[in-house]
Amino acid sequence: MFKLLRKLIGIAIIAGLIFLVLSLWQGGKPFRWLGKESEKAGEVIKKKSEEVGDKADEIKKKTDNAQGTTKKVVDGIRKAGDKVRDVTGLKDEK
Repeated sequence: MFKLLRKLIGIAIIAGLIFLVLSLWQGGKPFRWLGKESEKAGEVIKKKSEEVGDKADEIKKKTDNAQGTTKKVVDGIRKAGDKVRDVTGLKDEK
């Protein structure tokens, strides 16, 4: 646990030093660039997630329709089988 704590403190110190060096060397330019790029990435991610969500809705709708159709076919086959058993007299008596 102390190793993890020591590593986290070390990472925090290194990140602070990098921030200080970049601030002194180029001012706020790298940080503004990072903000703009992350905003663009966020817009792309939002757009793509909407597209993926729409595709998922289409797939769910298709599978629901297929399940409903399959259930209707199975029920129809069962009823037809029952009718055949009734007509032929093969109905199981318990």
